[in-house]
Amino acid sequence: MPERGIELSDIVAQLVADARRQEGLSMDELADRAGVHRTYIGLLERRSRQPTLAVAANLAEALGLSLSELVERAEQDVANGVVGDIDLPSAPLGRHADHEQLGDGAQLADIGQLTPGMIGRAIDLTYRRLDLIDGQMRESGSPSIARLVELTQLSPLVANLLSASVARASNGLYVQHGSDHAPKLLPLRQGLPELEVVSALETNRPASGASTDGVYLTFRYVLANRDGTFTRGKDARGDTVAVWEVRFGELEDTDFHVAGGIARLRKDALDDMELVYYDPELLPYARPTGVYARVR
Repeated sequence: MPERGIELSDIVAQLVADARRQEGLSMDELADRAGVHRTYIGLLERRSRQPTLAVAANLAEALGLSLSELVERAEQDVANGVVGDIDLPSAPLGRHADHEQLGDGAQLADIGQLTPGMIGRAIDLTYRRLDLIDGQMRESGSPSIARLVELTQLSPLVANLLSASVARASNGLYVQHGSDHAPKLLPLRQGLPELEVVSALETNRPASGASTDGVYLTFRYVLANRDGTFTRGKDARGDTVAVWEVRFGELEDTDFHVAGGIARLRKDALDDMELVYYDPELLPYARPTGVYARVR
């Protein structure tokens, strides 16, 4: 590698290390967010390994930065002959899915070749994106996305973010469909199915634009407070999206009830789907029943 390239890579590595410390992240936590091995982070910070473009992009995103921001800052430091700290955008630290609440994901792995860990990471990535956007909006005097967007439009937005995050966390198994379409994940390997991604607020059942056979990932979320606490009830809604349930399964047309041009998943069909993730602290029902009572 040319000398300037090595110098630039070294500065990128130091900026990543500085940003990691500012975030209060361990090497393990950053590695998990970026989808790399913990050992790689250590080698990178000791300048024993040069980051590839793909890894640099993953690390930047894991720290709430864009690759262009990271490289631009590194180029400035190379030009000035100095290496300084990097200023991170204001965002809540450490908001993650509770990975202890992930299921075994047998169907998820068998049909979609995804793991519960990938789903957990996808939720983490979505939280990071939402928190960065919300933080920047609040700094400019605007309300958060959950306050700014009508609730009827919030679920499609959340589904799109989650779809992109699942694609990002899938290690090259899936890519998100174009933004002009309903959230969908297209397989990049032969034999994998297309995945429909849908979401719904609280106890609502996810809806699709049209009833159709397919393989579905369903996410249900609540509006919690910024500190992570949640109080059930419409009057107590906060302004921070928090996923409380993820399910996976193959569905047929008969699993949907169509009304007003909207195909909404039937309750029994939703209950029969594999439970991939469930956070009892965010349960929007009055009390645990059925599967929720059994997994507590």
